[in-house]
Amino acid sequence: MGRVIVSCSSPLDLAAEAFHALCESLAVPGLDVSGLAADLPSGMIRLDELQHRLLAGASQTARDAVWAEVVRRARRDETWQLAAIGMALPAIRNVAGSLARGFDGDVEELDSEILAGFLAHLAVVEIDAPGIVTKLRWAAYRAGHALVVAHRRTAEREEEISEQAHSLSRPSGHPDMVLMRAVSAEAISESDAELISATRLEGIDMEGYAALLGVSYNAVKIRRQRAEARLVAFVNGTQRPRAHEARVRTIRPAQRPALSRSAELSAAA
Repeated sequence: MGRVIVSCSSPLDLAAEAFHALCESLAVPGLDVSGLAADLPSGMIRLDELQHRLLAGASQTARDAVWAEVVRRARRDETWQLAAIGMALPAIRNVAGSLARGFDGDVEELDSEILAGFLAHLAVVEIDAPGIVTKLRWAAYRAGHALVVAHRRTAEREEEISEQAHSLSRPSGHPDMVLMRAVSAEAISESDAELISATRLEGIDMEGYAALLGVSYNAVKIRRQRAEARLVAFVNGTQRPRAHEARVRTIRPAQRPALSRSAELSAAA
């Protein structure tokens, strides 16, 4: 399974562009840091300049004071949610880079999950305790890491099922006959049999088959995994197929992936 290559900007690139546009606009002129910490100047500071100051060696007191104010505003105003993402982008990119190493799934999905974890924790992070941005960073990491682990387990399961499916012809004759008997026994549906036959026996790649059906690659992959698991159980006699298990929901046409939160907020800004 190879890394998914996409041509459009990643969610993190979109977030960076949206943050830059926000800083240039009048929607959020900046943050008044007067009195927040001794090593911060008085008055209004643009968010990108404030980000730079915090990264350039500001005290822990200054970082926590600024982030407490940013979080308060983000909980009331979606535009400030974008501001929070933008100010934390260096840390978020570090998280994404560390998790992407060795990950052969969709890196856009990974980036989106990392951002979702960050935003979810933004609503609950304790702002009266030190280390606010560190806690947000770890929340982003946990969300991305969960996706990496789930992807790895799915890939391992897919490989296991693939090996089982390739052995089906040995005990039961020609694979097409195996599929026909499984359909007759209601272990799998006719459409599932067609899917297995096309992608396993006829050499049609999954992406091409998904395109023919007008559905997403992941929908076809999951559907084949489940169908092959039922087929293997039928051939091995490990369970009796039941009619209600053979009823497969129709795959809906692939919907446009949800826009990253940063893209939505960019449009709003």
